[in-house]
Amino acid sequence: MHNEKSNIKRAHIFQSFDALKGFREILREQERIVVPKKILSEDDLDILDRKVHCVRPGMIITVIYYDKGQYVQLEGRVSKINLDTKVLQIVKSKINLKLIVDIRGNDILEDQL
Repeated sequence: MHNEKSNIKRAHIFQSFDALKGFREILREQERIVVPKKILSEDDLDILDRKVHCVRPGMIITVIYYDKGQYVQLEGRVSKINLDTKVLQIVKSKINLKLIVDIRGNDILEDQL
């Protein structure tokens, strides 16, 4: 009986070990479909520039940006925007302004652009 308990404890020690952890991550990465970044027209860039200049800290906005081969949509409160360094921060996520393809928000009115 004592030997059986020690065998169970020994087996429990090795239970959480995952020898293929890195391999599984590589497989997940290969399953991801890489989407090419779309090139915005001059008109779209002009509208986007005006939207960026409407953004203020404290606003709640939705941003669509290109990151590592995919488009990401992030919604949240703007913590910081720095036009000199070209960085928009939503909560703790920092986004390069060059990667943004669209910005939406209640305080950004499409018809005023």
